[in-house]
Amino acid sequence: MKKFLSIATATILTCSLLAGCGSSGSSGSQASSGGGSSSPSSQAEGTGGSIADEIVIAKQSDGYTFDPTIVDDNGAVWLYDLFLEGLVKPSDDGKEIIPCLADDWKLSDDGLTYTFNLKPGIKFADGTDVTADDWIFTFERAKAATEGNWTFAAKDIESVTSPSENVLEVKLSQPNAAMLSNFSNFNMCVQSKAFFEANSYDNSVPMGTGPYFASSWEKEQEIIFDKNPYYHIEGEPKTSRLTVKIVPDDESRVMQLQAGEVDLICDVPFSSMQVLDVADGIKTSAVPSMSNRYLVLNVRDQILGNDKVREALVYGTNKQEIVDMVLYGYGKPAVSYMPEGGLFYNDTIKAKEYDVEKAKALLAEAGYPDGFDIEFYVRSGNAVFEQIATIIKDQWAKLGVNVTLTTLETATLLDLQYAGDFQVLVGSWTDDIPDPVSLSEYIFVHDVSEGFTTGYNNPEAEELFNKSQQQLDESEREKSYFELQQILYDDAPLINLYHQDICCAMKDSVDGFVQIPLGKYRFNNLVKTAE
Repeated sequence: MKKFLSIATATILTCSLLAGCGSSGSSGSQASSGGGSSSPSSQAEGTGGSIADEIVIAKQSDGYTFDPTIVDDNGAVWLYDLFLEGLVKPSDDGKEIIPCLADDWKLSDDGLTYTFNLKPGIKFADGTDVTADDWIFTFERAKAATEGNWTFAAKDIESVTSPSENVLEVKLSQPNAAMLSNFSNFNMCVQSKAFFEANSYDNSVPMGTGPYFASSWEKEQEIIFDKNPYYHIEGEPKTSRLTVKIVPDDESRVMQLQAGEVDLICDVPFSSMQVLDVADGIKTSAVPSMSNRYLVLNVRDQILGNDKVREALVYGTNKQEIVDMVLYGYGKPAVSYMPEGGLFYNDTIKAKEYDVEKAKALLAEAGYPDGFDIEFYVRSGNAVFEQIATIIKDQWAKLGVNVTLTTLETATLLDLQYAGDFQVLVGSWTDDIPDPVSLSEYIFVHDVSEGFTTGYNNPEAEELFNKSQQQLDESEREKSYFELQQILYDDAPLINLYHQDICCAMKDSVDGFVQIPLGKYRFNNLVKTAE
């Protein structure tokens, strides 16, 4: 049994360092990998055993869709690296952009034209060639899908052409400092135009160039990923088949691993990690993630629209207690709205430490010396959100704030949230690309989401954000993002609660596990010693 705690303790696979799209100079949480091909007769390096044909994985949720232009669910997003690839991709530590289907690229002096030199001979998993038409189709769909949340990645693209074989030229309408990172977003990963026209994405998974392809998908039950026989990295993937079972109940997933019914489980409850960590034949993985949890405060509300009330609630929220009781230590209290360790993270913000008396004084200044009543919406079935709400209720009671917890089905709660008909609820965000543009736009550009649905509207901050997107000088852009983080912390439409780890567990016989801080699974070298 062994435990993987952080990027710093992970072993970097030699084969990953040498392989094109799978390469990076740093890694997410991972195990040492077996060598050889995915044949069951091949030897798993360091184990003396052969590699199994299949690995069975249990995870909490399925994607309601795998259409990368409209998906809004990590149940699908974190699987994309199994079957989709783009021109570039995030490194395994989630901090850099590295080559993928493009060997290299250059940006014109005016910041308007990217020229990518593509890897030759790339095929989709069905054996058809990737053409310029597929790239054009992919980028045009990404830009046109205004009903999705990901158009930011393609909105500045003016044209896509292929001036010569294995060269792709992308012209922008204006300079975009985040554009290279945007090219790594899942909606910008090349998809087969012919496959889409024949199948659409209503009940199918896109055809891409990744190490696997989805050979079957039974919604809310199971997805089977088979090895891409045309994959462009020799010797990968190592395992022939990944069977992903959807097991919504947390306890059931844990029990299935303990019983040997599955080989690997994702979305492990924090409360189960210590139990699994000492279990015979099982090892755990805890990845410091680019993921945040927030209290979403509706500033349209008469009470919560008061700046001093929100500041009081910040002082009255004991974040460390939440981390200890909800995460069992698998995370850290948050100050910034951005993930700790991410690009442009501001570590100079002076935190408002937990102080009940300070909070009471601010409430008195705001005209609420005896506190007030407030309603907190909680998603039904989400144990973590329920725990957070219960702890907040007890903490805020010390300020004289009487919290009523109202549990709602997810669909109902989201309808009320997007309509602005709520007071307090829990929100979450996980970055999908290294650049903080997506989350920042979601908060500061009012027309995108009305300030993460809070109703927050700060024209000066929105102008600063828009300016930052054309600052090609990284140092200047960093200054803008530092200022944006300070502004949001002071205005407090969101109370930044914590940065959490992503927890998984697996049999000791499983090696080569990689999950990057952005959440995506990279299973090119995932193997299991045959039993």
